[in-house]
Amino acid sequence: MDPTPGSDLLGQILEHTRLKGRLYCRTVARAPWGLRMAPTRTATLHLVVAGTSVLVQGGETLPLGPGDVVLLPRGDGHALADSPRSPKMALETWLATRSEDASAYVLGGSGVESRLLCGSFAFDDPGAHPVLRLLPERVHLRGASAEARALLPTVALLDSEASRGERGSSLVVSRLLDILLVQVLRAWAETQPPGGAGWLGALGDRTLASTLGWMHAEPGRSWTVDELAKRAGTSRATLARRFTHAVGMAPLEYLTQLRMQEASRQLRQGREGLAAIASRVGYESEFAFNRAFRRHMGVPPGEYRRTAQG
Repeated sequence: MDPTPGSDLLGQILEHTRLKGRLYCRTVARAPWGLRMAPTRTATLHLVVAGTSVLVQGGETLPLGPGDVVLLPRGDGHALADSPRSPKMALETWLATRSEDASAYVLGGSGVESRLLCGSFAFDDPGAHPVLRLLPERVHLRGASAEARALLPTVALLDSEASRGERGSSLVVSRLLDILLVQVLRAWAETQPPGGAGWLGALGDRTLASTLGWMHAEPGRSWTVDELAKRAGTSRATLARRFTHAVGMAPLEYLTQLRMQEASRQLRQGREGLAAIASRVGYESEFAFNRAFRRHMGVPPGEYRRTAQG
């Protein structure tokens, strides 16, 4: 059955790619304090529950206030502190000091207090994730904004559940992080100008959402722009123009990337032969699949599988 224009494509993709949310730090920080986070293969999320802090990244300093949310989609290295001048402890060192039954870390001196929640979303390659890759280097929602205020109930539940640490809390926290990620993505897309939210923004357009839904439902089908336009009830030229403007690439270029992402997932998770995977993602021969995969991923599919599966 074809997806309808109202299908929840964002939810389907996040479920299919199985980002795994994890809260790794609930911190009570008293000035002076600082934490240094090395680059990681996870998307990173920071929530300022109370007080203030600064995020230092790539030579830039971003002040954070109560209710601020920061998402680093590609896990770039950064630091959090009460001041750019404060000494910064490596996160790994700080995590190692926590006792098993502690509900929060207490960091720093005896100055002004802040409370932060830090989480991550694991994925094999956040930079290539079909949702995360379209985001900027940093997504920042200010606590005073309507978009950030809409997240407050979820943040409050997350903070409360993490502080209690009751039976089953790790599962509840993980699910709340999943919910929060979707809310952050939606909030960010709503703040972007027309055409500025790429793929996420396109989901708000009935025609483009339908087109994306059909391609995601059957990435191995031999789609043409003519067929997609006919299904969407528009002309080929109109669909191509609107799709390219909103998503940032032509429809068939997007389809190729989608096929490579699906092939990568199958190579990581299974041991099915390359010919079968090639056929499933729309290639008539293993040779054509090998050539396309290497062009887009930088390595042949067999090598990619060996490296991914260890």
